[in-house]
Amino acid sequence: MSETVLVERDGAVATVVLNRPEAMNALSGELLAALAARLRELEADASVRCVVLTGAGDRAFSAGGDVKDMAQRGPGASPGGSPGEPEPLEASMDRLARSQEASWLLHAMGKPTLAALNGVCAGAALSLALACDLRIAAEGVELLTAFARIGFSGDFGGSWFLTQIVGTAKARELYLLSEKVGAEEALRLGIVNRVVPREKFRAEASALAQRLAAGPPIAYRYMKRNLNLALIADAQTLLRLEAEAMMRTGATEDFRAGVTAFLQKKTPTFRGR
Repeated sequence: MSETVLVERDGAVATVVLNRPEAMNALSGELLAALAARLRELEADASVRCVVLTGAGDRAFSAGGDVKDMAQRGPGASPGGSPGEPEPLEASMDRLARSQEASWLLHAMGKPTLAALNGVCAGAALSLALACDLRIAAEGVELLTAFARIGFSGDFGGSWFLTQIVGTAKARELYLLSEKVGAEEALRLGIVNRVVPREKFRAEASALAQRLAAGPPIAYRYMKRNLNLALIADAQTLLRLEAEAMMRTGATEDFRAGVTAFLQKKTPTFRGR
């Protein structure tokens, strides 16, 4: 397992840590390949009921793509190759497409995903955070799209996710001008869901993750399917799928446990069956 990506377990919560603090957790080719692999494993692990994505240290969630590495390797160079060694365009596109699977997994996996923004979040790292279901940020955190600053167009789905969250006008402004957005402004825009004092950040992020992990996993899976389809499906299609999901979740032990606990004014225990 690559040490550039760590996985820490706390019960049903798996925290994926971008682990290059000396480089502000910049997204090297090695890190991105490891990230996609770890997320695939966690998606398939039924014992994991919530996935958290965060950065090592206190300075950065991630500064985005490793610009220094790209400059040293030269245009078109592949990760881990010799400096200046060219890579065919098609091979570069395929490699990036494989790496971008991380965004899709965070968005589509049938369990809640949470981005815990402990520091600056820029470029492709912001795209990864936007792919998560929820985002919690420490006070003082700054976010920016960053791509225009180095002449890139943007990747990892950020243009799609950001447009869905803030609307096309604001998304265009944030992409074209690449201005920094503070945590409180990000909260106002809906880019993050919560902003907490830095000294309470880890505890608050952990508590939120545990709350999600204690939720009904089968219902969450259908809930995420419905919410994701709501971005692209027509109302009639979604109504039909909602009816199907309601009948399926209504036949689960979790539903019966939830109803019983509600009537008894107790906290339900959901077992995912």
